[in-house]
Amino acid sequence: MSSRCLSLHRVAYDPDAAAFRAEVQYLDATGICRRVVQVRVPLTAGFHRIASGLRDAAMSSTA
Repeated sequence: MSSRCLSLHRVAYDPDAAAFRAEVQYLDATGICRRVVQVRVPLTAGFHRIASGLRDAAMSSTA
């Protein structure tokens, strides 16, 4: 079983999309990869909900 090492950068709220966006960086066989992911949660959502939503979106986009 392999685990992914990923980090979130440039986290920001996009009011037009009503979503938080972040640049995700992760390491795979080709090297460091970057993608932009988003999660639709209210601006008032708690940190854990935002961070876990972005992490889940990142994991599903790198699968």
